[in-house]
Amino acid sequence: MSGLFGTFNIAKRGMFTQQKALDVTAHNIANANTDGYSRQRAKITTTRPFATPSIHNTAEPGQLGTGSQIAAIERIRDSFIDFQVRAESSILGQYSTREKFLSEVEGILNEPTDTGISNLMGEFYKAWQDLSKHPEGSNTRVVAAEKSASLANSINHTYGQLEKLKENSKELTRSAVAEVSALLDQIDKLNQEIMTVNVSGKMPNDLMDQRDMLLDEISSKFNIKIEKSNYEGINLKAEDSNLNMIKAVNNKTEVNRLSYVDSIDAKKDPSTGQYTGDIEVTYYKLGNKLSAENKVTVTLKMDPADQNEISRIKKELEDSRVIWTNVNGEPVDDNGVSLGTIDSVTGELNLDPTKSFNTSLFKPSKGELKGLMSINDDIQKYENDLNRLAKSLAWSVNAIHTKNIDKNDQILFFVNKDGGSEDDINASNIAVNPEIMKDVMKIFVGSSKESGESDNERALAIAGLKDTILMIQDIGSDIKTREDLIGVKGSNGFDTAPNEFFIKNNVKGMKMDAYFKNMVNKLGVDAQEANQTAKNQRKLLASFEESRLSISGVSEDEEMTNLIQFQHAYQANAKVIATIDELLDVVINGLKR
Repeated sequence: MSGLFGTFNIAKRGMFTQQKALDVTAHNIANANTDGYSRQRAKITTTRPFATPSIHNTAEPGQLGTGSQIAAIERIRDSFIDFQVRAESSILGQYSTREKFLSEVEGILNEPTDTGISNLMGEFYKAWQDLSKHPEGSNTRVVAAEKSASLANSINHTYGQLEKLKENSKELTRSAVAEVSALLDQIDKLNQEIMTVNVSGKMPNDLMDQRDMLLDEISSKFNIKIEKSNYEGINLKAEDSNLNMIKAVNNKTEVNRLSYVDSIDAKKDPSTGQYTGDIEVTYYKLGNKLSAENKVTVTLKMDPADQNEISRIKKELEDSRVIWTNVNGEPVDDNGVSLGTIDSVTGELNLDPTKSFNTSLFKPSKGELKGLMSINDDIQKYENDLNRLAKSLAWSVNAIHTKNIDKNDQILFFVNKDGGSEDDINASNIAVNPEIMKDVMKIFVGSSKESGESDNERALAIAGLKDTILMIQDIGSDIKTREDLIGVKGSNGFDTAPNEFFIKNNVKGMKMDAYFKNMVNKLGVDAQEANQTAKNQRKLLASFEESRLSISGVSEDEEMTNLIQFQHAYQANAKVIATIDELLDVVINGLKR
């Protein structure tokens, strides 16, 4: 209604409105340094005016207003910048992980240094060259044996350190999976609270800030896709998958999580060394190894005749180590179809024979998990390179050391210290024969067992391996034995003149020291790429975060200006009430006089 009491109500509403605006300003100032906080703004609108003129009310010059009100408390946020920040966070998570691990691999290889493999290979060749000059002496034999042992030990140690680093990457993968599960549970809980508050007509700004912080955090683990739903709820998926991780309508049967593959054991026939077709896989639900109830085992049955397929499936599992599971911990494919059921007593997964377990593998294209998966593959490649180097060294030296020696009298210079065959020598087990280390006079230096003191042909040939070109890169694929390398497949063989112990060059191969240097150079390029990409991503992400702060961050100067503005408006409304009070006093008490 109009009149003095109507004006009084307008001023009263104005005071309440300015007070609420002061509350919002005070909240902003209080959270000026709160991580993830988005500044809020009171949206002030007019209240419903007096009705239009009719036969029931008096016509007036204009539609008279009735004051102001707080229509909403808005959160100042730019969703497009949030999208950019999260997309770049995924890329940074991937390359910062690669940067860290590749830097550690560089430290393990320790090249170029006086104690690195390259330098020890040089000393190895030099020791054999010195032995060829003094074949009659025991001192040069001792040096040759010791330098050979030092090289073998260094290869062993390097391989062992790479294995430890690979185990570390696996543990970090498990930890990341467990962390993702915890983050998803928190986001899901906040999601439901936000919708509950929003249904009641209020805007849960602070809860939405908390949810956005968690979304920022999880985006560094892998690239995410957010779909907005009713009542400020969201559906959350991995960008590379169709499976729901968070669902606005809290239907648990449609929600999926990640689990960690702890071990992959591809069974082999000890007599043939071939895969039997059984791959035993153990995984832990949600990456939680603290409880035995979370452990699930499954045996994959494959065709033993298809050795390449078994090897491929095994490698895919080792490279990823993360699978999709439903709420029961059963693996699912990308359409959410369960691949089997878990026996509640034994904890074994009864796999559907028509399904492939590998369809449950989680393969993100970006993020920390992608970085860990790629680094595990990279480390395996470096280990394979070391294995080829160890095999080429052992096989070539052994070929020269045993050539033209009766089989009963042959002594391998390099052996498998684990007790396996020469064919199974690799970077982890290569060692100088203990017989030779005990008695260096068992080193064959000359052309035959009965050769004279000046005969140095065999030692000279081993020293000549420095310049020998071998098919090292084919070891493990086409070349699986010493005979393959120094024979038909390797196309090397022995020379006939002037020294029949020299191994012939194969122009399609490479020298051993060059092969190792190529490995180190590739590592350097990979590390530099990861370092530069991570550096660029940090700058780009910082610029996006600065843009987000310029929009959502609290400016204390701006808030102080608003504080003064709302304070003056509050005082003005109070003055209106005081004026109305005086006018009412005139009307009520003045009429008596």
